[in-house]
Amino acid sequence: MISITQLAAVALILAPALAIRPREPRGSPHPYPTFNYGTAIGGVLDLPEPTEAPTLVNRGKALDAPFLTVKVLNGFGQRLPISYNSNQGSPTIVGNPGAGTLAISQETAIAIPRDFAGAIFIGQIYDPANSKIEVSFSSPQGYRPGLDVSYVDGYSVPITCSCGGRVVTGCNTALFQTGRTCPRQGPDDRLLCHNPKKTVDNGPADPFFQPCQGAAYTYPNDHGANAFGYCDSGDIRCCVGINCPRNPKQYSKRDLQELYGYANETEIPAGFA
Repeated sequence: MISITQLAAVALILAPALAIRPREPRGSPHPYPTFNYGTAIGGVLDLPEPTEAPTLVNRGKALDAPFLTVKVLNGFGQRLPISYNSNQGSPTIVGNPGAGTLAISQETAIAIPRDFAGAIFIGQIYDPANSKIEVSFSSPQGYRPGLDVSYVDGYSVPITCSCGGRVVTGCNTALFQTGRTCPRQGPDDRLLCHNPKKTVDNGPADPFFQPCQGAAYTYPNDHGANAFGYCDSGDIRCCVGINCPRNPKQYSKRDLQELYGYANETEIPAGFA
C-alpha cells in the first residue's frame, strides 16, 4: 500500500504532467480516446513477464520503489497530443492524467505504479496507431522496468528513450522525410503512417520503416528494440524529435547509402539523423 508520504512524492513528480490541459488538436475525437492497441509481441507488454533484450549490459537489482518515473520531452518543434493506456487488469498511471497536449520543449513526468503494463501514445493527432512508448513495471522476479519504443501499429513522430544517460530504444529518424513512400497514410496526410507489417511476426520491416528496424519495433518480433534489463537504475528519459539523442542501433548514413544506393552522403535526405 502506498503511504501518504509516498503519495505526496508522487504529486510533486506529477506536477508538470497534471499541468497539461486537454485540448482538441486536429483529428482529435471527443471525449478523449481510450485505445485498444496492438503490442510488440515479445516486447515489454507481452505479459506476464517481459522478454529480456538479446544482449544485456546491466543486470541490476529490482527497484525498491512504489512507482517508476518516465520523463518525456517534446523536442519536435510543435505541440503534440499525448495519451495513455494500460493493459487489461493493469493499474492506471498514478494520478490518471488522461489525454492532453505537450507544449513545445515541455517535459512531463509520468509516474508508473507497480504491476503496470501499458503505453504512452504521442503523435500529431490522437490515434491508436501513433508512435508509442511501451512500459512495464512488474514482477515476479522483483520489480524491474521494461521499456521499448514501438512503431508496430504505425509511425507519427520519432522517439528515443535513454536510461542512465544511454539511448536504449527508439529511432530519431524522421521517416516522412526520407524519400520512402508510406504504404498506408493515416487520416491526415503525412501525420501518420500505418504499419503494414503489424501482423507479420518476423518481418522484415516495410521499406518505409526499415531505417528504424532493430532500434524501434517495426514488426512484432523486432526484439532489438527491447530495453528490458537496461533501465534498472530507474532513470528513464524519452525525447520526441529528430534532434533527440540518436540510437546507435538505427541505420547509419553509411548503411543508408548502401541500402538505397545513394552515390554519396550528400544525397541522403534530411530526415536521417
